[in-house]
Amino acid sequence: MLTPIRLFRWIVATTAVVAFIPCSLLAQSALSEAGVGDDSNFLIELEAYAKYGGDIDVIDGMTGKEYHRANDVVKTIHANFPKIMGGLHTMLLVLELKHMEHQMTIGIEHTKRLGELAATFGIKNFKVEDDSWFLKERRILARLREKPFFQIKELVVWHQEELSEIALRGNERGKNIRFNPDTLSWERRVLTEWEVNVRSRNRFRRINKWQGLNLDTNHGFHISEGLPTQISPSSFKEVKVSYPIIVSSERDVQEQIDLLQQLIVKNLSYLYDPFSWLGKRATRFRGRIPGTLLKHLQDRSYRVKDREWFDPTICNFLNDVVALQMYGLKEIYDFYVVQRFESGRNLLGEELDPLNWHPDEERETQQTRKNSKVWLNFNNPTGARFAMLDAYLRYGDEFLEILRIQLTGLKEKAVGREIIEQVIGAVSGVPAETYIKAALKAQADGIMQYHTLHYPES
Repeated sequence: MLTPIRLFRWIVATTAVVAFIPCSLLAQSALSEAGVGDDSNFLIELEAYAKYGGDIDVIDGMTGKEYHRANDVVKTIHANFPKIMGGLHTMLLVLELKHMEHQMTIGIEHTKRLGELAATFGIKNFKVEDDSWFLKERRILARLREKPFFQIKELVVWHQEELSEIALRGNERGKNIRFNPDTLSWERRVLTEWEVNVRSRNRFRRINKWQGLNLDTNHGFHISEGLPTQISPSSFKEVKVSYPIIVSSERDVQEQIDLLQQLIVKNLSYLYDPFSWLGKRATRFRGRIPGTLLKHLQDRSYRVKDREWFDPTICNFLNDVVALQMYGLKEIYDFYVVQRFESGRNLLGEELDPLNWHPDEERETQQTRKNSKVWLNFNNPTGARFAMLDAYLRYGDEFLEILRIQLTGLKEKAVGREIIEQVIGAVSGVPAETYIKAALKAQADGIMQYHTLHYPES
């Protein structure tokens, strides 16, 4: 049987190789991270990619019938759409494979170190079995290798000179274009529904993800339920997409072709992302290991009374020690900032927009947090973890060793919080309450400074 790493390497070896482009933490998918929508060479090099299968109908938006006009813009976009989709599909597959192989490689080392450290604190036998790594991602990848998720069902053509609100009245396809009075221009959108059918011995369950994107602003939304572990590659239904374009007889033909193709690449780099079922790319793999350690500890006995507070506090702190060794303080602050200040789980594209263009559309989405501050409280496991992190940053292994001795030397159950406070007071030489108050302020200030420096626009 192929192990996950061997499986990834085998798939990479049998897939066309594309250049790996450095990623941006806030991007949502491998395609948007890679910046293909901003890469002019992508369109030039399309012949290197496999053609995307399936016939694309060309529909006249006004009549709803097959489009028969002689228009060079429409002809070229229709001919090149399968190439663009083939390139995006291939690039997504390879970039996700590279990303997951990297995450697995560092994840195995991270888990090994965390298991060794946890064992010294009496939390023994922690490990993550290889077969459990990235189960859902691997099934999505297997589905991607079989065939694309999207089938571009039709290219809907609108002529700008014929557009008006009166002309669109009662036109079902006309719901996906609108005139924006603020910009004095027509805008287009794509709405899709992803469907997954999960079958088990005694149950059938249908799971959906709805998403939409303004094709001219690249603002949009996705609303999804979580995927269960029991999915298989055959669970995913094909997504049929109707893509509108607006052409004009008064504009330069090549200029229209270039702009529309660039927008198609950018649009689909956001829309064509089945991995968004599993969470935003900046957080999808981060936090999994300490979360697994927490579940491991919760299933075991430990000589402390306040387990609800203590378990997440100690697990996240031990993980912080390993993260500092492997990645530095930046990783700890960055993951917290992305979770605390991220733009909302419903974001698709460059800005959140539920695309409620018509009175009967009332999609609700989680709004971006504005002017958020960091408030850390020792009563909360997150605040306690940062107080311990501060002590470790200042006193290093001395703090870690005294804490270990105190916790593993317990003969009967004690209050975990009191032990941690005693150790903080002992290594700092000041009352624990005084130190903790100053430490939480210092950590909150550090997080905010990091946020301001690295994410100034959020």
